[in-house]
Amino acid sequence: MIQVREVSKEFVIPHQRRKTLFHHLYPRGRTYETFFALADVSFDVAAGECVGLMGANGSGKSTLLRILAGIYAPSRGTVRVSERVAPIMDLGVGFQGGLSVRDNVFLYGVLLGIPRRRLAAGLAEILGRAGVERFADARLEALSTGLRARLAFTLAVRSEAPILLVDEALAVGDEAFQESCLAELERFRSRGRTVVLVSHATDLLERLCHRVLVLQAGRVRGDGPARAMIGLYRSL
Repeated sequence: MIQVREVSKEFVIPHQRRKTLFHHLYPRGRTYETFFALADVSFDVAAGECVGLMGANGSGKSTLLRILAGIYAPSRGTVRVSERVAPIMDLGVGFQGGLSVRDNVFLYGVLLGIPRRRLAAGLAEILGRAGVERFADARLEALSTGLRARLAFTLAVRSEAPILLVDEALAVGDEAFQESCLAELERFRSRGRTVVLVSHATDLLERLCHRVLVLQAGRVRGDGPARAMIGLYRSL
């Protein structure tokens, strides 16, 4: 379903503030350094697998997920994703805070590949499951972080995409929402769909994942059963 081969992602870090047009046109010496968020990462994800990504902050987990989603292009290496993906990251990439909650259901839903007629028919259920039915005509930016995460997750699991990419979306919700998300992910997995999940929650990774990858400084340090990889992560 997913094939990643020797993928690296390089970013540029500036080290000098250029205050004038002259400094922009005639920079003196090297004023930046390169930083590899990922370095020579390789792994496969089979159809129907739930794979966790864990590591310390800055280890490259979210960068890797964005590459799988097609948001970033790798600097080097190849990525093949054989099916459509539904990403849940940054509280819904594609949401527009200035639009109403109702309008965002259609905007984000269409971006996820859900037909507009299905969104219209299921609008009341979507708003109810996300717990935002009272705020349908309010601007999205007025909602709390947790409510926006609820809406993003509710829409993503309604898509027909065979691959779900989840980046810490469960961390911002309350306990009831987290349990609802877990139940949805378990149903998603039981239907043979594929999940890649970034999380620091070891109990969640043990409950959901067939295997876990441990990242450190942009490199894969381990790939195996959840319990063993959690032990590796703690030792690092």
